[in-house]
Amino acid sequence: MKASGTAAVLGLTVGLGLAGCSEHAGTSAASPPTASTATGTPRPPPPSTPATPSAPDTATAAPSTSPADPASVVESFYAAINAHDYRRAWDLGGSHLGRPYADFAGGFADTVADVIGIDDVNGNTVDVHLHALHTDGSTADYAGSYVVENGTITYGSLHLVATSSPTRTPVPSAPGGQVGTLNPDVTQATIHSTICVPGWTASIRPPVHVTEQLKREQLAASGAADKDPSHYEEDHIIPLELGGAPADPANLRPVPLSRASADDRLENSLHRAVCDGAMTLTAAQSEIERAKASETQP
Repeated sequence: MKASGTAAVLGLTVGLGLAGCSEHAGTSAASPPTASTATGTPRPPPPSTPATPSAPDTATAAPSTSPADPASVVESFYAAINAHDYRRAWDLGGSHLGRPYADFAGGFADTVADVIGIDDVNGNTVDVHLHALHTDGSTADYAGSYVVENGTITYGSLHLVATSSPTRTPVPSAPGGQVGTLNPDVTQATIHSTICVPGWTASIRPPVHVTEQLKREQLAASGAADKDPSHYEEDHIIPLELGGAPADPANLRPVPLSRASADDRLENSLHRAVCDGAMTLTAAQSEIERAKASETQP
């Protein structure tokens, strides 16, 4: 989601509160004193009647359906946004965030993924952090909270924490189709046993001497004026953490060090979105292909 005045609730402090009311208990009047005889001797109480035992309550309360817990509602809200199901997000609380539906849905036009993290839940208040990835490769991080009542968000407040600059000019699609190659061991069904396992990519990364040699060969064959290998990083077009082929030369290329760091930020954002369930593996691969297809090669 873009950090601008048009981007849904991000960059804004949006508040909707429910009117509160206080309830006070009344004070009962004191009971009148018991009447006395003319001599001042208290009248004896009337004989008590044995209480009739009440019949046992055999009625069984009907089971009630509780609304989803507050954290799940917030997660469902962002899952709907990432699925472009803005009507469902609207019903989950977007309608309470102070904007017409068209503006609410349109605010996500330049959003690739919103990755929500739950920091704390205190009653109906859910503290969150949000990582937003935009179509131009820029990112924005937010922190704030939501209030959930009866399964619906009724209040939201987020503030901007950090941003990163765009990594490229947006392009509608990658020219020439796929620009990298894939690792057949990595699919949507296997991400939690492969790319989402810490340290897994290190186990398949090709040796440095192999990639360094390939980098020298590719630079020598290129039209780059600067052919100094120390000024470049051998980059996986589709990174290993998104299911790229480890050692296929068609998935490797030299990129200037300055651009490599920007690419790394985008790759890390996409990887986090895939492993958090905010984005499919195929969508992330397509996004990184599109990003790198627009970059000038050495």
